Amino acid sequence: MIIDSSYLFDLMAGDPDAFSKGAELVENGEMQWLPTPVVAETYYGVATARSDTTEQEVRNRLLGYPRIDVDEEIARTAGELLAEADDRAGGNAGVGPNDGYIAAMADVLDDAVLTDNVADFEALGVPVETY
Repeated sequence: MIIDSSYLFDLMAGDPDAFSKGAELVENGEMQWLPTPVVAETYYGVATARSDTTEQEVRNRLLGYPRIDVDEEIARTAGELLAEADDRAGGNAGVGPNDGYIAAMADVLDDAVLTDNVADFEALGVPVETY
């Protein structure tokens, strides 16, 4: 499972559905991959004045997840997925590059994205799982 920042934010906020989904994944032995773009999004969220989450809380939350880095294959796949989404939309599909990288990781690993942001990942044509 490729985890998205929306899932992490919901876990940190104590969302019972996100917690239950995480417990289910662990019980089923499902690997939960943390894309490095999600690391950036998470720290961005903490750095804003609107957040009361500390950097230490985020660091502790992220420790348990193995990372997936953006490499050339991921970058190429992200570009292709974003272009295809824009073509299907007849213009800008409104999906940001970080979601493109995350979707590319799901595509390359043949896995789903765990998110509450279903529309962007469906626009990119990758499997999505929610909670």
